Amino acid sequence: MDSVISTGAACVHQPDKTAVPRADACEGCGSTFNLRLCTECGHVGCCESQQSHGRQHALGSAHPVIKSLPLAKSSFTWCYTCDKYL
Repeated sequence: MDSVISTGAACVHQPDKTAVPRADACEGCGSTFNLRLCTECGHVGCCESQQSHGRQHALGSAHPVIKSLPLAKSSFTWCYTCDKYL
């Protein structure tokens, strides 16, 4: 299994490659919907409408760019530092 998924860089914070998700559910609460992937390390967390574990990880680890899961053409990418969609 590959360890990264190739992406294009859209902001200075976005890594050249997106890490593979390291879990199938939120690593903080176990939620399996509205998940967010840390593009830097593969951490999987839930969204702000739940317990916000994805955001907490992004801000606490200085890994500001996330992607919505599951990864698909319709997935969005967000940078917490730039406060915008990429």
